[in-house]
Amino acid sequence: METAAAASVRRMATSLVLLAAVVSGCSVTTTQSRCENAQCRITLSGVGADTEIEQLGVTIEIAAIGGDTVTLAVYGEDGGPDEQVELSEGESAEVVGVQVTLESIDGDNIDLSARPG
Repeated sequence: METAAAASVRRMATSLVLLAAVVSGCSVTTTQSRCENAQCRITLSGVGADTEIEQLGVTIEIAAIGGDTVTLAVYGEDGGPDEQVELSEGESAEVVGVQVTLESIDGDNIDLSARPG
């Protein structure tokens, strides 16, 4: 028969295993952006990181990072169509009426610039 102390230790061990599984599945994302006269500089870190840019009427999110390319999901705040674009360092594209340039990729960190398209 299991003692109360042994049962308590078993429950605690099970809880720690579950917590470790949940934490290991999480990724850390960070966002920084600043705009001046509709010219925006954006730093995103980690897949899923996003930023809402009110001045341009869009939200930009990292959908995927693949070595030297980044896939961005761009959502229009006016209910227009959402788009995805894959960019390499130095490339630009117009998405949802916004010109987005991938300035640099450093691991999970990306630097973008954005302005009206």
